[in-house]
Amino acid sequence: MSLIEVQTADIVKKQFSYKWRAYIGVFTSLVIIQLLGVLFSLNGTGSRGRGTTGYDIRIDYFNADMVLIFTIFWGFITAFLLTTKAYREDDFAFVTNRASSTFSTIAFLFTICGIGAITAILSGYLLKVITYFFLPGEEIFLAGGAVGPGVFIIGFLATTLSIFLFSSIGYLSGMIIQWNKMFVILLPVIVFGTLILLSRSGMSVDSFVLKFIFQESNFILFVIKTIAATTIFYALATLISNRLEVKQ
Repeated sequence: MSLIEVQTADIVKKQFSYKWRAYIGVFTSLVIIQLLGVLFSLNGTGSRGRGTTGYDIRIDYFNADMVLIFTIFWGFITAFLLTTKAYREDDFAFVTNRASSTFSTIAFLFTICGIGAITAILSGYLLKVITYFFLPGEEIFLAGGAVGPGVFIIGFLATTLSIFLFSSIGYLSGMIIQWNKMFVILLPVIVFGTLILLSRSGMSVDSFVLKFIFQESNFILFVIKTIAATTIFYALATLISNRLEVKQ
């Protein structure tokens, strides 16, 4: 019997360090997905036009919204893949349990979501450089090229929490499927079926969620709402992970 008492926090730190080195491929996929977002953004995220006798005016707007959407999708898929058996069994190289494994995975996801958030924000500047030097146009006006540190920090935190929220949904979905493989078919049917039925009855869940969280004008309330929702999703995923069969 070992006289050394193993601390859960130490195990989580070791597992996090291991995952940081072992799952380096997530950053390759992040770069690829954000470059795709930049490519799709070159068509512009909005436009308006006006024409009179003698001249026509067309205004195209460019921002990193498409890159953010792609990054959110990347966060969802990455979290989903980390629930698969191949990734979960990597933790058994350590003295561990379901709780410490889940905590280290959540910490890892939060870290990479922060990295994804800052690169998504910075991609907006890359997009402006590309549009300025390579896209045709009679006049190019760059607006919002510089922001104060306070605005940048708020934008970074909001973006990180948004990606982390969707990663929690991906992680919960993955755990549900790992718990019972039948949910590979049932889960999409239940989700989309419920959305369609509620939409036909006049209750749009997606519109409600969009207004309730992502159109919140008060930043403090936005943080509280996203953290609360993320905590619920990860807590449910943790409960489900504890019901998975123990590796023999």
